[in-house]
Amino acid sequence: MGSGKSKALTRKGLIKFVENKNAAKLFVQEYEDLINEKEEGTFSASIAAGYFGDCQNENEGLYFDHNRVVLQEENGSHAYINASYIDGYDFQDAYITTKTPLSRMAVRNFWRMVWEHQSETIVMLDTRKTNEKIHRIPYCHPKEGFTLRYGQLKVTTSKLHLDHKNFELRKLIVTHEGGGSLYVNHFLYNNWRKDHILPRTSDFLDFIRMVSLYSHTTVTPVTRKGYKSPMIVHCRDGLERSIVFCAIDISILQIRKTGKIDLYSNVLKLRRDVGI
Repeated sequence: MGSGKSKALTRKGLIKFVENKNAAKLFVQEYEDLINEKEEGTFSASIAAGYFGDCQNENEGLYFDHNRVVLQEENGSHAYINASYIDGYDFQDAYITTKTPLSRMAVRNFWRMVWEHQSETIVMLDTRKTNEKIHRIPYCHPKEGFTLRYGQLKVTTSKLHLDHKNFELRKLIVTHEGGGSLYVNHFLYNNWRKDHILPRTSDFLDFIRMVSLYSHTTVTPVTRKGYKSPMIVHCRDGLERSIVFCAIDISILQIRKTGKIDLYSNVLKLRRDVGI
């Protein structure tokens, strides 16, 4: 690792690297190498501007066209959503990263995206403490047994688990007025209190492991559906916290399957995918 070059590390090599007295300096060097990398791609600001007013700020931080999520046509028109596909370690488009929806239109399009992709896992990485606008138009009800309706979809909070100090788990049922239901696990991490300050490492890793466990044990298997539904990860800007989550999740899976980790290359690819 270091000097802007990819270098995979074994488990022992990773431990040795972290324990190196110069580890902090080496990480800073890698960070500088990453931010100096140039992204290439185009984005359609004119498309976004057609759907959102300046007051929404939904078109800030646009994703590249080549991996931007495009919703299906409805009533003769396409709705815009500021969301991007992200490749996982062994699956293409394993994640969708997006901004936390803060307007009624954005919430409606958010649930359309969930339904169209049949996504069974949602990871939320900001709270009222970090994003005060969240409570104004919630996209799911905070209490059990209550239902919210957005367009053709009804979202019911069927079960709420609050037995973990660092996150909440909601069991949601999404029902389409045309027929069909989708069961969704909604994870809210509530211990990332300040931007630019990472949460406690052990707590965040426990959270990622729990999300992974549910994704492997409760989500409809690929063999049955014939495809893998993307996990939806969102935060205030749709980038910083979401990318941290994806980078760690991908790297954990990489080291489990290969015995090696290449964090630099993983982060570099993520940055190129979303244009940061």
